[in-house]
Amino acid sequence: MGKINPATKKNILIFISILLLPVVILFFFDTRLWLTARDVVPPDYYFIAKLITNWGLYLFYAIFATLFAYSLIGKHRRLTGQCLAYLKAQLIVSFAVVRILKILLGRARPGHGADFTFFSLNSDYNAFPSGHSADAFVSGVFLYYLIKQSKYPAWRFLPLIFAFCIAVSRVLVSAHYPSDVAGGMAIGIMGAWFFLYRLNDQ
Repeated sequence: MGKINPATKKNILIFISILLLPVVILFFFDTRLWLTARDVVPPDYYFIAKLITNWGLYLFYAIFATLFAYSLIGKHRRLTGQCLAYLKAQLIVSFAVVRILKILLGRARPGHGADFTFFSLNSDYNAFPSGHSADAFVSGVFLYYLIKQSKYPAWRFLPLIFAFCIAVSRVLVSAHYPSDVAGGMAIGIMGAWFFLYRLNDQ
């Protein structure tokens, strides 16, 4: 990757600040927002939030698995490289970085308080950041990028909307506080952007 010029560095810092600011703000209203969100979904429609939170990511995985197979069969080197970059982003950002932060920070999930128990391996205290949200936004940003380059750029925002639905579902099913989700979203967006930047800079 080439050297980053000062103007780009400044834009990156602004970009990161904009992403992290909502996390800080939401943290102070977490409990109130979670209690409100918990009662938003009527009992008869709760299954929709559960369905999205349990199975939403698999739709992204299926799409990228199909794209990867298509790129290998058709020998589309550019698409293969993009799919491999996506896989790296998921493994490094959504899996490694997120899980290390979860253990280091040890934030309690809703129903278990809102405190931090540092260096916790207990899943009840591994709330921040939301892994589903990070995973969804790595997928959503990559798919946004691929669709934007395709014949159907008008559809590029759909994966981001779906990623947002997955993230919100984590609050609705009481698996995370809003700031956990915002943190996961920020990490996912930054991680996807980083790997796409490296890909385009090669």
